[in-house]
Amino acid sequence: MRWLMSLAHMEPSPVNPWVMLRAALAIGLPSAVGLALDQGAAAALVALGALPAITGDNGGPYRNRALSIGSTVFGGAFGYLLGNLLSGHGLWTSAAMTLLVLAASLVGTFNNIAAVATLQFATYVIVGSSLTPTLPPWLPPVLVGVGGLFGLALTLSGWVVNPIAPERAAVAQAYRKLAAMFAAIGTSRVMAARRDMEAAMATAYDTVLAARGRSAGPSPRLARLAAQLQACTPLTNAALALARAGRVLPDECARVMNHLADRVENDAQPDARDDIAALHRAGMPQLAEALEQVQPLLHGARANQTTEADAFADLQPAPARTPWRVLIRTYRPGPTTVRYLIRLGLCLVAAEAVALAAALPRSYWVPLIVVVVFKPNFGSVFARALQSCAGSVVGVAISATVLALDRGGLASLLTVAALAALLPWSIRRNYGLFSAILVPILMLLIGALQPGSWAIALARLVDVGVAAAIVLLVGYLPWIRIERSNLDHAVSAATSTLAAYLNTVFQTDPGSRHDLRARAYARLSDLRVALQRGLSEPRLVSRRALAWWPVEVALERVANAISDTAWSLPAGQDAPAAAQIAQLAAALDSIAAAVEQGLPVPLDAIVAPSPLLRDVAAQIEALRVTLAGPDFTAAPGRPAAPSTLHQV
Repeated sequence: MRWLMSLAHMEPSPVNPWVMLRAALAIGLPSAVGLALDQGAAAALVALGALPAITGDNGGPYRNRALSIGSTVFGGAFGYLLGNLLSGHGLWTSAAMTLLVLAASLVGTFNNIAAVATLQFATYVIVGSSLTPTLPPWLPPVLVGVGGLFGLALTLSGWVVNPIAPERAAVAQAYRKLAAMFAAIGTSRVMAARRDMEAAMATAYDTVLAARGRSAGPSPRLARLAAQLQACTPLTNAALALARAGRVLPDECARVMNHLADRVENDAQPDARDDIAALHRAGMPQLAEALEQVQPLLHGARANQTTEADAFADLQPAPARTPWRVLIRTYRPGPTTVRYLIRLGLCLVAAEAVALAAALPRSYWVPLIVVVVFKPNFGSVFARALQSCAGSVVGVAISATVLALDRGGLASLLTVAALAALLPWSIRRNYGLFSAILVPILMLLIGALQPGSWAIALARLVDVGVAAAIVLLVGYLPWIRIERSNLDHAVSAATSTLAAYLNTVFQTDPGSRHDLRARAYARLSDLRVALQRGLSEPRLVSRRALAWWPVEVALERVANAISDTAWSLPAGQDAPAAAQIAQLAAALDSIAAAVEQGLPVPLDAIVAPSPLLRDVAAQIEALRVTLAGPDFTAAPGRPAAPSTLHQV
């Protein structure tokens, strides 16, 4: 039942009315113009072009959004053009379409932007090669591109009003997550709150530094944001020191942080004098002193100055992007990518064969759903196949009802606009909910290109069921043991990353530490995502994922201990000796190797080689005990013959 509950789980997602309005306009406005001018087919193509601008918008800085959405829009328009050129050649069309989808899927493994763009390319190749064009061959791709540019323009309209709003929101979010951690200290929620705080801090640093790298010259507003972000670190260290001492923080601490977040987000000058007095009244002089110490940063000065200056001088430069030409020239697909392409290719061949053999009406829906479901970047394939079926039942019911009742096109227009407004919210909530909303939009828009009755809409249920069955029977179940071993690899990779983090964090300047910490916590985040996906898989995989959860918690505690030790060294205090640090890092590397190879983890207890590393050694020992303990029955670590205690 655990996996079933995971399928129905709804992720928290805030409702942004402006984003909803933008999505409704992107799809609804072209449809309304087409209805008024009796040009339904052309309007549907424009709306289909605008759709990737909604599904491809992941938020963040405007430049990143422009790059992501622009790539997605180009992929959709180019895919539709190639699909139109390929249509009408029978089996040759199917073969060429399959090769194009596989090539796009290979490119999609480069990074997240490529993954989204190539998914739209593959989707529109299938749609373009399957629809019978009633317009001149050159016009549909142009209309799809115009729709994409219209959606992109709506998304970027906020840049004219407030160009650094995403950066300011990211810094404010770091303060809000810091406030949530203050409220959680002393409770069972503290680890989850700290995890969210670390993620928000990493996102804010990446966002602000990337914006600074794109700036043509000095930017006082960005410099002030960078300084305000730096102020989070002393406040975090002070709170964690109190937590380690067993202090439970009063509610006033979280209120002060939320107050600072509001002022940062509203671009108001944070005046901390009242907040400092409030912390003193709450009996928190340590936090009050930390807040007083960072007051110059809150006003935009550098950490070692009291005058306005470029706060970016105290931060590690953002890592340079790898140019596409270099990426393409140096990229070598690994075994995981090759297996993914083989599995996807087999599914596409099976989809085309079943569609031809069963003479399914509008059979392009089968490979279309296979491509969308079989996308590893977007979650568990097993979960998405089942969620797609459940969501499509609801979506087809909506489409069939609208087609049965609609006479003049007004009902379809209102339905499409209303559902489009819900797309940005649903895509972050649950894939089944997203399918229930996306399917009727696609069916009503494609219905304007290929008119049909409500009975045709019901036939989509058969297509979804066939596609889901192909994904599960051809692309998933025969490979399920690989899914299981992928979890082991994720645990091993996270452990190795922590070893590298420990080996270098004490030997770098404070600016570089943020980058190291961000990479370590990002790897732990990847592990959590993999385990959460595993819980929605069949028992063979979900039991493995459940067994790894205590290890993930132990790894997170190791990361926290490393960070706390590195950041809490008093000024002038020498860091631990490199040899002592290397011994503990070697212990983590040996654990990672044992997990990767399925060997017994070492049973030699780990003892701190230095008082400064006592907490780190204790957490690594707790990790080793977790892996070697008798309760850890489903993981590679197995009890080995006991050996003598030795110090590392």
